Formats: sequence, structure tokens, C-alpha cells
Amino acid sequence: MQTTTQARASFLGKGSTPLVAVAVTSLMLTVGACTMNETQQRTGTGALIGAVGGALLGGNREGAAIGAVVGAAGGYMVDQHDKRKQVDSQNA
Repeated sequence: MQTTTQARASFLGKGSTPLVAVAVTSLMLTVGACTMNETQQRTGTGALIGAVGGALLGGNREGAAIGAVVGAAGGYMVDQHDKRKQVDSQNA
């Protein structure tokens, strides 16, 4: 059992756990996006981009998690800005 674990760990490389987590998260968001509204899609996309960036820059789980939170907040703000822009153009 230890041989399999060691072989798998060396195959993935040291520090690859955040990248695997990002890959799994992106797959879940891709499949789940079918039933999301526009705000949820933008927030999820921001979280995904932030998680990838955080994992690449930070190289650990904390970096990916912080990046996901910041990205989700950014995606939400972009969505709200676009909605406000649409309302303003309709009122003009």
C-alpha cells in the first residue's frame, strides 16, 4: 500500500495538491454552471480564476483559497457593475 502512495506522490510531484484541487473545482463549476444564473456564473468564474492564480503564485492550499475568495468577490463586483450599467442605459 505504501508503494502505491509513494509512486502516486512522485508522479504528481511535490506541491501539486493545490493544482489538483483547482482542477477538481473547475470541473465541478463547469458541470454545475448549467443551472446557474448570470451572477452565480460570474462569481464562480472569478473564484476559479482566482484559485488558479493563487495556486500558481502561492504554491499552496492557502494561496488557492485566498485567490478563490478574492476572485469570487471580483466576479461578483463585475456582475453588479454590469447590471448597474444596464439599468442606467435603460433609464437614459
